[in-house]
Amino acid sequence: MAFDRLILKIVLDFLVLACVSIPLLVIHLVAEPYHRGYFDDDVSLMLPYKPQTVSEGLLAGVGFAVMVVTIIIVEVVRNKQGKGIGDKFLSGNLVPGWLWESYTSIGIFTFGAACQQLTVNSAKYVIGRLRPHFFDLCQPVPTNSTSSNTMGYYQDFTCVGVNADAARMKDMRLSFPSAHSSFAMYTAVFFILFIQVKGKWRGSKLLRHGIQFAVLIGAWYVGLSRVVDHMHHWSDVAVGFAVGALCGVVVFIFVLKPKKYGPPVPWETAQAEILPRPVLSR
Repeated sequence: MAFDRLILKIVLDFLVLACVSIPLLVIHLVAEPYHRGYFDDDVSLMLPYKPQTVSEGLLAGVGFAVMVVTIIIVEVVRNKQGKGIGDKFLSGNLVPGWLWESYTSIGIFTFGAACQQLTVNSAKYVIGRLRPHFFDLCQPVPTNSTSSNTMGYYQDFTCVGVNADAARMKDMRLSFPSAHSSFAMYTAVFFILFIQVKGKWRGSKLLRHGIQFAVLIGAWYVGLSRVVDHMHHWSDVAVGFAVGALCGVVVFIFVLKPKKYGPPVPWETAQAEILPRPVLSR
């Protein structure tokens, strides 16, 4: 019965993950963003088109690699310290406790990442905000003279830019909020909380906090690069950071449930090794 429950848990995990991932895939493949118009004197949309510093593939690869490696290392160390769970039996095979805990934590992180991406991408398609390089990439031409109101707002237009292919025209309308910033901050917050709660060791007082700060700076850089690359307005990045941070906190506290691991133990108060008392002779 024990291994049957484990198999059922794995199947349910993948079903829940699919329920979040499939709508995200459908949005990317089928949905069309809202066709927002523009003001002909909007200088925030007149920045030049630039290639991305951090691509989606690079960000996702580095983010998942960092979390997977970190989770496995922490669980192996906890297991050697006697703080891990016992071994499990799955289909008659013995599964080390650290491996099962790693699977659970990686699965929860992946689920949270999918929820976070579904949140920001659904907003992208509903809002349809134009990117800062709109004029340079699209070079819009109003379809008729009646499409402009007294404020110079054009709703209907045609893109005649040299690089105005279908994929770029769709991506041009997905500025708000920044999915890069959201995923980077989600990963950073989850990483920081994970090693703060589960990464208990004796050693340098600043090592853990230094690593946490380095990851946070990495997420901060990703967000700033989106503004520098003219892919997002600063408000897109700010909202992306907020959504990612909120998702990271909620997923860690309410899904991973860190209370079962106990509060983090400072290195100064960690239990010292018990040494035999010296025998004193008179």
